[in-house]
Amino acid sequence: MSPSIAIICLALVSSASALMPRGDIGTVCKAPQGSGVCGSTVKADCNGYYVPGYCPGDNTIQCCIQAKNHACSTPDGNGICDRTEKNDCDGFYTAGYCPGDKHFQCCVPSPDPPAVIPEGDDSTEDEVSSVDAEAADLLEPLDIDLDATIAANNTIIGDDIEPEDETDPLVARAAKKLTRGDLIVKAAEKWLGKKYVWAGGDCSGPTHGGFDCSGLVLHAVCKVTKKHLPHNSQAQYNLKKGKHVKLSQIKPGDALFWATGKKCGSKVHHVGIYVGKNKKGKRIVLHAPHTGTVVKKAPVWTSELCGSAVRFW
Repeated sequence: MSPSIAIICLALVSSASALMPRGDIGTVCKAPQGSGVCGSTVKADCNGYYVPGYCPGDNTIQCCIQAKNHACSTPDGNGICDRTEKNDCDGFYTAGYCPGDKHFQCCVPSPDPPAVIPEGDDSTEDEVSSVDAEAADLLEPLDIDLDATIAANNTIIGDDIEPEDETDPLVARAAKKLTRGDLIVKAAEKWLGKKYVWAGGDCSGPTHGGFDCSGLVLHAVCKVTKKHLPHNSQAQYNLKKGKHVKLSQIKPGDALFWATGKKCGSKVHHVGIYVGKNKKGKRIVLHAPHTGTVVKKAPVWTSELCGSAVRFW
Protein backbone atom coordinates (compact mmCIF):
# COMPACT_ATOMS: atom_id res chain seq x y z
CA MET A 1 0.00 0.00 0.00
CA SER A 2 1.42 3.37 -1.01
CA PRO A 3 1.91 6.07 1.67
CA SER A 4 -0.75 8.30 0.09
CA ILE A 5 -3.36 5.53 0.16
CA ALA A 6 -2.48 4.75 3.76
CA ILE A 7 -2.97 8.40 4.73
CA ILE A 8 -6.37 8.49 3.01
CA CYS A 9 -7.47 5.28 4.74
CA LEU A 10 -6.33 6.62 8.11
CA ALA A 11 -8.30 9.82 7.55
CA LEU A 12 -11.44 7.89 6.64
CA VAL A 13 -11.12 5.69 9.70
CA SER A 14 -10.63 8.74 11.93
CA SER A 15 -13.71 10.45 10.45
CA ALA A 16 -15.83 7.34 10.87
CA SER A 17 -14.70 6.83 14.45
CA ALA A 18 -15.72 10.40 15.28
CA LEU A 19 -19.24 9.63 14.09
CA MET A 20 -19.54 6.25 15.79
CA PRO A 21 -21.05 6.02 19.29
CA ARG A 22 -18.47 5.51 22.02
CA GLY A 23 -18.64 3.15 24.92
CA ASP A 24 -18.69 6.19 27.26
CA ILE A 25 -22.17 7.16 26.07
CA GLY A 26 -24.83 6.46 28.67
CA THR A 27 -22.58 6.76 31.70
CA VAL A 28 -23.59 9.09 34.52
CA CYS A 29 -21.88 12.47 34.64
CA LYS A 30 -21.89 15.37 37.08
CA ALA A 31 -21.50 19.00 36.07
CA PRO A 32 -21.95 22.22 38.08
CA GLN A 33 -25.40 22.55 36.49
CA GLY A 34 -26.46 19.13 37.76
CA SER A 35 -26.21 15.41 37.07
CA GLY A 36 -26.75 13.98 33.61
CA VAL A 37 -25.81 11.28 31.17
CA CYS A 38 -22.93 11.31 28.71
CA GLY A 39 -24.19 11.62 25.16
CA SER A 40 -23.01 12.27 21.63
CA THR A 41 -23.34 15.82 20.35
CA VAL A 42 -23.19 14.37 16.85
CA LYS A 43 -26.42 12.42 17.41
CA ALA A 44 -27.93 15.46 19.20
CA ASP A 45 -30.48 13.34 21.07
CA CYS A 46 -30.21 15.23 24.37
CA ASN A 47 -33.56 16.31 25.84
CA GLY A 48 -31.89 19.31 27.44
CA TYR A 49 -28.44 20.83 26.97
CA TYR A 50 -24.84 19.63 26.69
CA VAL A 51 -22.02 20.62 29.05
CA PRO A 52 -18.49 19.82 27.84
CA GLY A 53 -15.63 18.57 30.00
CA TYR A 54 -17.42 16.10 32.26
CA CYS A 55 -17.33 12.91 30.16
CA PRO A 56 -14.39 10.77 29.11
CA GLY A 57 -13.32 10.81 25.49
CA ASP A 58 -13.17 13.59 22.92
CA ASN A 59 -15.25 16.79 22.89
CA THR A 60 -18.13 15.16 20.97
CA ILE A 61 -19.04 13.26 24.15
CA GLN A 62 -20.58 15.71 26.60
CA CYS A 63 -22.76 15.67 29.70
CA CYS A 64 -26.46 15.92 28.77
CA ILE A 65 -28.40 17.74 31.50
CA GLN A 66 -32.13 17.00 31.26
CA ALA A 67 -34.18 20.19 31.14
CA LYS A 68 -37.68 19.26 29.94
CA ASN A 69 -40.19 22.15 30.09
CA HIS A 70 -37.51 24.60 31.25
CA ALA A 71 -39.25 28.00 31.17
CA CYS A 72 -37.58 31.01 29.56
CA SER A 73 -38.44 34.67 29.11
CA THR A 74 -37.40 36.94 26.23
CA PRO A 75 -38.31 40.49 25.17
CA ASP A 76 -40.60 38.92 22.56
CA GLY A 77 -42.47 36.73 25.05
CA ASN A 78 -42.22 33.71 27.33
CA GLY A 79 -41.51 30.22 26.11
CA ILE A 80 -39.90 26.83 26.75
CA CYS A 81 -36.24 25.97 26.17
CA ASP A 82 -35.81 23.41 23.41
CA ARG A 83 -33.14 22.08 21.08
CA THR A 84 -33.03 23.79 17.72
CA GLU A 85 -32.02 20.53 16.00
CA LYS A 86 -35.53 19.18 16.65
CA ASN A 87 -37.02 22.04 14.63
CA ASP A 88 -40.41 21.47 16.27
CA CYS A 89 -40.94 24.94 17.77
CA ASP A 90 -44.45 26.21 17.05
CA GLY A 91 -43.15 29.77 16.88
CA PHE A 92 -39.55 31.00 16.79
CA TYR A 93 -36.26 30.33 18.57
CA THR A 94 -34.39 33.05 20.50
CA ALA A 95 -30.80 32.48 21.60
CA GLY A 96 -29.28 33.65 24.86
CA TYR A 97 -32.14 32.92 27.27
CA CYS A 98 -31.51 29.24 28.07
CA PRO A 99 -28.61 27.52 29.87
CA GLY A 100 -26.08 25.33 28.16
CA ASP A 101 -24.91 25.15 24.58
CA LYS A 102 -25.89 27.42 21.69
CA HIS A 103 -28.41 24.93 20.29
CA PHE A 104 -30.56 25.07 23.45
CA GLN A 105 -32.74 28.11 22.80
CA CYS A 106 -36.01 29.68 23.93
CA CYS A 107 -38.98 28.58 21.81
CA VAL A 108 -41.47 31.47 21.92
CA PRO A 109 -44.91 30.43 20.62
CA SER A 110 -46.49 32.40 17.79
CA PRO A 111 -49.74 34.24 18.56
CA ASP A 112 -52.99 32.34 18.09
CA PRO A 113 -54.71 32.12 14.72
CA PRO A 114 -58.27 33.50 14.66
CA ALA A 115 -60.70 31.26 16.53
CA VAL A 116 -63.57 29.52 14.78
CA ILE A 117 -66.78 29.20 16.81
CA PRO A 118 -68.49 25.94 15.75
CA GLU A 119 -71.76 26.32 13.89
CA GLY A 120 -74.82 24.76 15.53
CA ASP A 121 -73.18 24.84 18.94
CA ASP A 122 -74.47 26.39 22.16
CA SER A 123 -73.39 29.79 20.89
CA THR A 124 -73.54 30.30 17.16
CA GLU A 125 -73.12 33.87 16.01
CA ASP A 126 -76.92 34.37 15.78
CA GLU A 127 -77.47 33.15 19.33
CA VAL A 128 -74.55 35.16 20.63
CA SER A 129 -75.98 38.31 19.06
CA SER A 130 -79.41 37.68 20.61
CA VAL A 131 -78.05 37.40 24.15
CA ASP A 132 -75.24 39.94 24.01
CA ALA A 133 -77.57 42.75 25.07
CA GLU A 134 -78.90 40.72 28.01
CA ALA A 135 -75.41 39.71 29.07
CA ALA A 136 -74.20 43.29 28.89
CA ASP A 137 -77.25 44.54 30.80
CA LEU A 138 -76.82 42.07 33.63
CA LEU A 139 -73.05 42.04 33.79
CA GLU A 140 -72.40 45.62 32.77
CA PRO A 141 -68.95 47.02 33.56
CA LEU A 142 -68.63 48.08 37.17
CA ASP A 143 -68.39 51.84 37.62
CA ILE A 144 -65.03 51.96 39.39
CA ASP A 145 -61.62 53.49 38.84
CA LEU A 146 -59.63 50.37 38.00
CA ASP A 147 -56.18 51.85 38.60
CA ALA A 148 -57.21 53.36 41.93
CA THR A 149 -58.86 50.11 43.01
CA ILE A 150 -55.78 48.07 42.16
CA ALA A 151 -53.60 50.57 44.02
CA ALA A 152 -55.88 50.34 47.04
CA ASN A 153 -55.57 46.53 46.95
CA ASN A 154 -59.17 45.64 46.15
CA THR A 155 -61.19 48.37 47.85
CA ILE A 156 -64.68 47.44 49.09
CA ILE A 157 -67.37 49.24 47.08
CA GLY A 158 -71.15 49.48 47.20
CA ASP A 159 -71.57 49.97 50.95
CA ASP A 160 -74.85 51.82 50.43
CA ILE A 161 -76.68 48.90 48.75
CA GLU A 162 -79.71 47.59 50.64
CA PRO A 163 -79.27 43.98 51.88
CA GLU A 164 -82.59 42.83 50.35
CA ASP A 165 -81.28 43.76 46.88
CA GLU A 166 -78.26 41.47 47.09
CA THR A 167 -80.15 38.60 45.44
CA ASP A 168 -79.71 40.46 42.14
CA PRO A 169 -76.47 39.17 40.54
CA LEU A 170 -75.35 42.63 39.46
CA VAL A 171 -76.00 44.09 42.91
CA ALA A 172 -74.27 41.20 44.62
CA ARG A 173 -71.31 41.62 42.30
CA ALA A 174 -71.03 45.30 43.17
CA ALA A 175 -71.63 44.87 46.89
CA LYS A 176 -69.00 42.28 47.65
CA LYS A 177 -65.33 42.95 48.15
CA LEU A 178 -63.70 42.84 44.74
CA THR A 179 -61.31 40.00 44.06
CA ARG A 180 -58.41 40.19 41.66
CA GLY A 181 -60.53 38.06 39.37
CA ASP A 182 -63.21 40.77 39.32
CA LEU A 183 -60.55 43.31 38.46
CA ILE A 184 -59.30 41.13 35.59
CA VAL A 185 -62.86 41.14 34.23
CA LYS A 186 -62.99 44.91 34.67
CA ALA A 187 -59.68 45.35 32.84
CA ALA A 188 -61.04 43.36 29.89
CA GLU A 189 -64.46 45.07 29.95
CA LYS A 190 -62.75 48.37 29.24
CA TRP A 191 -62.15 47.14 25.70
CA LEU A 192 -65.65 45.88 24.84
CA GLY A 193 -66.26 46.75 21.20
CA LYS A 194 -62.55 46.89 20.30
CA LYS A 195 -61.94 45.06 17.04
CA TYR A 196 -60.27 41.68 16.75
CA VAL A 197 -56.72 41.89 15.37
CA TRP A 198 -54.55 38.83 15.00
CA ALA A 199 -51.46 39.08 17.26
CA GLY A 200 -52.95 42.19 18.89
CA GLY A 201 -52.61 43.12 22.53
CA ASP A 202 -49.93 43.37 25.19
CA CYS A 203 -49.63 44.47 28.83
CA SER A 204 -50.19 48.11 27.86
CA GLY A 205 -53.37 47.54 25.85
CA PRO A 206 -54.33 46.96 22.22
CA THR A 207 -51.65 46.75 19.54
CA HIS A 208 -52.10 47.00 15.78
CA GLY A 209 -55.50 48.47 16.60
CA GLY A 210 -57.01 45.66 18.65
CA PHE A 211 -56.70 42.30 20.43
CA ASP A 212 -56.71 38.63 19.61
CA CYS A 213 -57.99 36.12 22.17
CA SER A 214 -54.78 35.46 24.08
CA GLY A 215 -53.71 39.10 23.75
CA LEU A 216 -56.85 40.23 25.58
CA VAL A 217 -56.26 37.71 28.38
CA LEU A 218 -52.58 38.56 28.81
CA HIS A 219 -53.43 42.28 28.93
CA ALA A 220 -56.13 41.94 31.59
CA VAL A 221 -54.03 39.61 33.77
CA CYS A 222 -50.94 41.80 33.43
CA LYS A 223 -52.92 44.96 34.23
CA VAL A 224 -54.10 43.53 37.55
CA THR A 225 -51.41 41.08 38.68
CA LYS A 226 -48.30 42.31 36.81
CA LYS A 227 -47.79 38.73 35.62
CA HIS A 228 -46.52 38.50 32.04
CA LEU A 229 -48.27 35.70 30.15
CA PRO A 230 -47.20 34.34 26.75
CA HIS A 231 -49.14 35.55 23.71
CA ASN A 232 -50.45 32.11 22.87
CA SER A 233 -53.48 30.27 24.27
CA GLN A 234 -51.75 26.86 24.41
CA ALA A 235 -48.79 28.34 26.27
CA GLN A 236 -51.16 30.11 28.67
CA TYR A 237 -52.99 26.86 29.39
CA ASN A 238 -49.70 25.04 30.08
CA LEU A 239 -48.12 27.84 32.11
CA LYS A 240 -47.02 26.72 35.56
CA LYS A 241 -47.84 30.08 37.14
CA GLY A 242 -51.54 29.36 36.52
CA LYS A 243 -53.71 27.21 38.80
CA HIS A 244 -56.07 24.76 37.08
CA VAL A 245 -59.57 24.70 38.58
CA LYS A 246 -62.57 22.52 37.78
CA LEU A 247 -65.36 24.12 35.75
CA SER A 248 -67.66 23.63 38.72
CA GLN A 249 -65.38 25.87 40.77
CA ILE A 250 -64.65 28.69 38.33
CA LYS A 251 -64.87 32.31 39.39
CA PRO A 252 -64.99 35.58 37.44
CA GLY A 253 -61.55 36.34 36.06
CA ASP A 254 -60.59 32.70 35.38
CA ALA A 255 -59.44 31.87 31.86
CA LEU A 256 -61.53 29.38 29.84
CA PHE A 257 -59.91 27.39 27.03
CA TRP A 258 -61.11 25.50 23.96
CA ALA A 259 -59.11 22.79 22.19
CA THR A 260 -59.55 20.69 19.07
CA GLY A 261 -60.92 17.31 20.13
CA LYS A 262 -60.65 18.58 23.73
CA LYS A 263 -56.94 17.68 23.57
CA CYS A 264 -56.12 20.53 25.89
CA GLY A 265 -52.51 19.55 26.48
CA SER A 266 -51.56 20.27 22.88
CA LYS A 267 -54.50 21.48 20.75
CA VAL A 268 -55.77 24.64 22.49
CA HIS A 269 -56.95 27.22 19.95
CA HIS A 270 -58.99 29.78 21.90
CA VAL A 271 -59.19 31.46 25.30
CA GLY A 272 -61.56 33.88 27.01
CA ILE A 273 -62.26 35.38 30.43
CA TYR A 274 -65.12 34.02 32.54
CA VAL A 275 -67.44 36.84 33.63
CA GLY A 276 -70.25 35.17 35.59
CA LYS A 277 -73.83 33.95 35.01
CA ASN A 278 -76.73 35.84 33.43
CA LYS A 279 -80.34 35.85 34.69
CA LYS A 280 -81.01 32.52 33.01
CA GLY A 281 -78.06 30.96 34.81
CA LYS A 282 -76.01 30.76 31.64
CA ARG A 283 -72.28 31.26 31.96
CA ILE A 284 -70.85 34.25 30.13
CA VAL A 285 -67.37 34.63 28.65
CA LEU A 286 -65.66 37.84 27.53
CA HIS A 287 -63.40 37.24 24.56
CA ALA A 288 -61.99 38.39 21.23
CA PRO A 289 -63.54 35.81 18.85
CA HIS A 290 -62.08 36.13 15.35
CA THR A 291 -61.44 38.43 12.40
CA GLY A 292 -64.43 40.60 11.61
CA THR A 293 -65.70 40.68 15.20
CA VAL A 294 -65.00 42.75 18.28
CA VAL A 295 -64.27 42.12 21.96
CA LYS A 296 -67.63 40.97 23.32
CA LYS A 297 -69.53 38.91 25.87
CA ALA A 298 -71.18 35.66 24.85
CA PRO A 299 -72.59 32.46 26.35
CA VAL A 300 -69.94 29.82 27.07
CA TRP A 301 -70.19 27.15 24.35
CA THR A 302 -69.40 23.61 25.48
CA SER A 303 -68.03 22.10 22.28
CA GLU A 304 -64.26 21.69 22.68
CA LEU A 305 -64.34 23.43 26.08
CA CYS A 306 -61.50 22.20 28.26
CA GLY A 307 -62.44 20.51 31.50
CA SER A 308 -60.55 22.99 33.65
CA ALA A 309 -60.06 26.74 33.70
CA VAL A 310 -56.83 28.47 34.67
CA ARG A 311 -56.62 31.05 37.45
CA PHE A 312 -53.79 33.54 37.11
CA TRP A 313 -54.75 35.70 40.08
